[in-house]
Amino acid sequence: MLRSGKSQSARQDAVLPQTFDSLISQREIFEIDRTNLVRQLRTIRRAINESAEEMDMVAIEQVFVKRVSHALVRTARKLYRVAEDLSGLQRLIERAHAPGALDGSDPKPRHRPKAPD
Repeated sequence: MLRSGKSQSARQDAVLPQTFDSLISQREIFEIDRTNLVRQLRTIRRAINESAEEMDMVAIEQVFVKRVSHALVRTARKLYRVAEDLSGLQRLIERAHAPGALDGSDPKPRHRPKAPD
C-alpha cells in the first residue's frame, strides 16, 4: 500500500500527496480502469481514422507519383482495419464485467462428491 508522506527519493521537506485511497473498492478500481481504457481506445481509434482519411485525400489529389499514391491508399486501408479492430475491442471492454471476486456477488458454491466413510 502506498502512503502519503516523505519519500526517500523526493526532495527534502516535500510532502507527497496520498496516491492510494484504501476506501476505494476493487470494484471501483475496475470501473475506473475500464473507463480510462475505453477513453484511450476511442482517442487512438479517432486519430488512426483521421490519419487514414488524410492519406486517402492526398492519394486522391495525386500529390505524389502513382507508386506513392497507391502506397498511401494501401496504408490507409490497413489503418482503417486497425481502427475497426480497436472499435471491437472497445465494445468488448465496455461490456466487460469485473471478475467474480470483484463483482460483489457471492460465488457459487462448488458441489463436491462426499468422500466414502
